[in-house]
Amino acid sequence: MYRLVLLRTLSAAALVAGFSPSFAASPTIINGGGATSPQADYAGPDNGNTPTSEFSLFNSTYKKANFGTYWGSGSGVGQQAFINDDLTCDINKVQNGGKCAGTPGGADTVHYSASDTPVSSTQLSTWATSSYGQSAAGNFIQIPSLGTGPGIVVNDTNLPEGASSNGLVEFSDSDLCGIFSGLITDFSQITDSKTLAPAPGPITLVYRLDSAAPTFFITNHLAAVCTGADTAPGVTFTATTTFATLFPGGINNSIPNAVGESLSSGVADYLAAGGSGGTPIPQAIGYLSPDWTSLTPNSPELVNGAPSQLVVAALFNGKKAYTPTTKNLIAGLEHATVGVNLSNPTINDGANPIVWVPVIQVTSTGYPIVGYGTLDVAQCYANPAISTALILFLTDHYKKAPYLTIEANNGLVPLKKAGKTGLENLVLNHLLANSGSGNNQWNINIENPTACSGLAGR
Repeated sequence: MYRLVLLRTLSAAALVAGFSPSFAASPTIINGGGATSPQADYAGPDNGNTPTSEFSLFNSTYKKANFGTYWGSGSGVGQQAFINDDLTCDINKVQNGGKCAGTPGGADTVHYSASDTPVSSTQLSTWATSSYGQSAAGNFIQIPSLGTGPGIVVNDTNLPEGASSNGLVEFSDSDLCGIFSGLITDFSQITDSKTLAPAPGPITLVYRLDSAAPTFFITNHLAAVCTGADTAPGVTFTATTTFATLFPGGINNSIPNAVGESLSSGVADYLAAGGSGGTPIPQAIGYLSPDWTSLTPNSPELVNGAPSQLVVAALFNGKKAYTPTTKNLIAGLEHATVGVNLSNPTINDGANPIVWVPVIQVTSTGYPIVGYGTLDVAQCYANPAISTALILFLTDHYKKAPYLTIEANNGLVPLKKAGKTGLENLVLNHLLANSGSGNNQWNINIENPTACSGLAGR
């Protein structure tokens, strides 16, 4: 079954409702969107006059510019919209499941994108040669924003709904390799769960249809740990944002009970109600960021209109199994053993956006499937109110307590605690400012006067 879910977008009017009248009068609008995993953290929803998202918290205090839209289009589409300066990519994906209208540089400038998937060399090549990229707006800046990790959500007849069941079913890497490749198709084949054996029954695998960061995190991990012995014949895991591409012969030929859903809301709603508002699927597995599960009771995300009761499995890392709590995510991020960009950027490579985001495949302790969310921005902007607002917002995002509380309520990890020591300071000192003097300045920051001289700006 394939179903598309309309995910809310936030208008400028909605974002400023209940806040300063002087601010609402004539704001400079900041447009963008992308990843649905951190959407509740960045962009709402908000209840009454109490800001429960970072954007609304920022909008309630900063008077010259505000985040006018956040289109929850998914990481891949959000990056595409930003790179091509084509907001129709975001809008059409959310409103009708459509594609970009092919109107780059249209009336609505795209100022940023949010992603949990690192930018690729192919995307950077497009930025380098596009008239809407390097030649107009300077460097593509990829800013590590926060730490995260997808939860493996389980429906099982042995489990009651809700947080009391989180972690009772446990999966090993071998289990995940089998389930996500189609080698394991019935819960009776799971033998590694030590706390509670799942009830026997065919497994419905609910995966993301669209280009999605949770898919990337899981397949990136499986690519490092799966072997031929625990993977279905003909399936090879590689890091990808689009799960179905792992099955060139058709996913349902390998996994008969696989069901594709778009966006986090689609997966969550289907798992909770069988995709049709009926009885929950008796035996199913899907994957979601923690804010869509019962693991984070303070999250504003709603599943089929109610607080989530979706149950999260624990994953073995060594002899111990972990759920994706913020504590366990921090442990995983701090103990990465296999991956790329595990060392901090230096002055010699800091202009390369790829090196700013660690891509983790294996950890020695803590939750084993972890990664980083990013905010992608241009180096140069046509309107100084936009660049000023972005710098102010990001500085608040990293340092101010209310922002950190919102992140925690959504099951996300602040960058200061997310793995590499000093990475947050490097972002603050060299992407948001240009600290140092003389040859010690990196000159890669947003709105660097030398880099942006003569450029039109985004």
